[in-house]
Amino acid sequence: MKFGQAYKILDNIDSDEYTEDEKAMAIRVILDMETHNGVTKAVLLKALNWLWNEHYELIDGEKE
Repeated sequence: MKFGQAYKILDNIDSDEYTEDEKAMAIRVILDMETHNGVTKAVLLKALNWLWNEHYELIDGEKE
């Protein structure tokens, strides 16, 4: 997967258009980049939030 496709997936990571595997691979492509100057903070935070939501659940009363 090339950077452009990976970035597009990350930018739309909450979309049902992409599989979980595609989303995970897009994150891996971005992580493997030598620098991250081409990736906005907002896109990185969306990806982190997606990863969190895939693996963890907040307990009632915790800050979301």
